[in-house]
Amino acid sequence: MTAAWRRALRALRRRRSVNVGYHGVDDVPPASDPENLCVSPARFRAQLGLLMDAGFELVTVAELAERAAGGPPPPGLATLSFDDGLEDNHRVLLPILRAAGVPATVYVTTSFIGRPNPWRRGGARYMTEEELLALHAAGIEIGAHSVTHRDLSAASNEICEREVVGSVTALERLTGTPVRTFAYPYCSYGEAAVAAVRRAGLIAAVTCEGRGDWSPLTMKRALITGRDGLASFVAKLWDVYQPAFESGPGRAARSMSRIARVRARNAREARHG
Repeated sequence: MTAAWRRALRALRRRRSVNVGYHGVDDVPPASDPENLCVSPARFRAQLGLLMDAGFELVTVAELAERAAGGPPPPGLATLSFDDGLEDNHRVLLPILRAAGVPATVYVTTSFIGRPNPWRRGGARYMTEEELLALHAAGIEIGAHSVTHRDLSAASNEICEREVVGSVTALERLTGTPVRTFAYPYCSYGEAAVAAVRRAGLIAAVTCEGRGDWSPLTMKRALITGRDGLASFVAKLWDVYQPAFESGPGRAARSMSRIARVRARNAREARHG
């Protein structure tokens, strides 16, 4: 079935670019990760390999935004971004990225740096400053993800300003380089949050879970979780995902059938457009 997924992603690559969002990459017992935010290293390698085999060019979110130049990005680009700044981003993810020779973007919630992770059990924590600097030295883009991970969808102008500017300033002080992109906590944003990102001089901000578009400050992402096999991974990139793709008999066939219908509709629109 992998060949079919590869063909589906090759067709998508010719049509547009993709933003792929994650949190952690690690082998974590389900009981320790109730939100399923960790993808196993084996699954992540398979997903990355599929993107690369399909011919996508892997870039950072900042580079994608630059090449988009204020509009939709050109077809064929893919970004990998990781929210929150989890410790496994240094211990597990960085060696995988180095081995594959691809870049990524890591979004850091600055008040979490070096602290225990309350959403994961078993002693999980967030990266220390030293670990973040190791990612930065390896060419990973370090982006801002607020100070406290507060939902900014209904927050005031003052709160949004504090969360955006505070995280950007802290990371620039740490790395010595400009922060260029932002990820909205919980993928949620309102007018005040977008305005704060704009005033901070950032060139892009990303969201996920069906929100956003290709506007620079509300760029959509496909959020990948530990539940996603290749069927739901490809379906999410095609924007045709349904929970039924995650499990049960025929999940791959359901995913491919829905993708085929979208491809056929796109082809008809292209002929008559």
